[in-house]
Amino acid sequence: MKRLVTISLTMLFLLAIEGVAMELLPPFIKLSEFYLTPHWLLVFLTIVVSFSYQHDATMPITFAVVFGLMTDIVYTGVLGVYMFMLALSVYTGQLLNRFLQANFWVLWIITFLTITVMELGLLSIYSFIGVPTMSFNNFILYRYLPTIGANLLFLIIIYLPTRKLLEWTEEEEL
Repeated sequence: MKRLVTISLTMLFLLAIEGVAMELLPPFIKLSEFYLTPHWLLVFLTIVVSFSYQHDATMPITFAVVFGLMTDIVYTGVLGVYMFMLALSVYTGQLLNRFLQANFWVLWIITFLTITVMELGLLSIYSFIGVPTMSFNNFILYRYLPTIGANLLFLIIIYLPTRKLLEWTEEEEL
């Protein structure tokens, strides 16, 4: 129970600060032509899937659906897009974790791949429903690469504290 509450509160906190993260960046980054999209919920869930819910596929997907819907409600005008893509990305991470050993470098690769699934899926869905998007070349250069870099840096920052938090909640569960 403690793990469930801790993960939920952490995700709620990450959802709240994802929206203001861009405002905290220096002006030369905010005013540049690059678009950084924080996918902190996805990065956190990828760590959770790798180290806390290796054998339970339902809880991380449930977290992804609930917090994806909350992201849709708070930050986007189209309901269901983030809910679907966050769940699909987390599921992709779960599938990869079944075949790979959980360590930092493998987690780094899995996070890279889940963010790729998320970004390409968002681009595809928004293009399909007619929401204006940029060309694929501009997307890769101005949104995808900066987003990958920023989120992998976030992974490096939160990896150790999150591992310690998950270990602490697992000790309490036993």
